[in-house]
Amino acid sequence: MEGFDIVLTVLITFAFTGFTTIGIIKGITNYRLRRRMIESGLINEEAMELLKEGGKESYYSSLKWGLILFFSGIGLIIINTMDFYYDSTAAYGIVITAASLGFLIYFMFMKKEIRKEE
Repeated sequence: MEGFDIVLTVLITFAFTGFTTIGIIKGITNYRLRRRMIESGLINEEAMELLKEGGKESYYSSLKWGLILFFSGIGLIIINTMDFYYDSTAAYGIVITAASLGFLIYFMFMKKEIRKEE
């Protein structure tokens, strides 16, 4: 199992580095686009709505991933306290169920938010 641990560590490291790089590049390009729009005077009501939507979308995306990771962490804590082996099917089931619970809570929250807007 030692080889699998090394491969998993390398994959997680590359994935984290890739997503972090993409996030930084996206943030920089969005900032530069907004700055150029403001400098060129392309600010009207439609442009302001476009600029505001990115912040709201980012807020909900952060909420979604925060809930998923939070409940997955709770699942891992439960596995640790119940002394399951990490490779057992019960351990996988607990983590997947906990992450699904995070998704469901996010879904209910978003459903409520959409009703508020209408």
